Amino acid sequence: MRYCTLDDLQKKIPPRTLAQLTNDTPPATAPNLDLVEEIVAGQEELVDGYLRQRNLLPLTEVPTIVRDVVVQLVRYEIYDRRPEGKDDLPPAVVRGRKDALQTLDDIRAGRISLGVADDPAQAQPEAGARMRTRIQGERLFTPDVLDQYRGSR
Repeated sequence: MRYCTLDDLQKKIPPRTLAQLTNDTPPATAPNLDLVEEIVAGQEELVDGYLRQRNLLPLTEVPTIVRDVVVQLVRYEIYDRRPEGKDDLPPAVVRGRKDALQTLDDIRAGRISLGVADDPAQAQPEAGARMRTRIQGERLFTPDVLDQYRGSR
């Protein structure tokens, strides 16, 4: 399942600009769809790399947050392919990529949940470990030993 469509991209990159950035021939009026597809596939693989630790892939549905992240990453890659270099990219495009990568880090770290049914974190509402044990024999750390430790601080 694709994480973003051409329509999604055209909401962030005007069609004329998209055509100019993806074609190497000056009179281009339509985007080079093969190149766009190649860039989208590459960025979706990057996103999957982040999601793989917390989510079952492929996603059965594409959350809006994932679509938006892919759009920002693709937008950056499309602008970045121009010969002028990274210093000439629009600040909003650079900021968008930085924010998208931060969002992916937050998803990977568990600070953001995608909220999809196949999210392992949602399948197990109670996380953590429980342990019960019986102490057999003498305690290693008697109350006297513990008091000495507390007093030495």
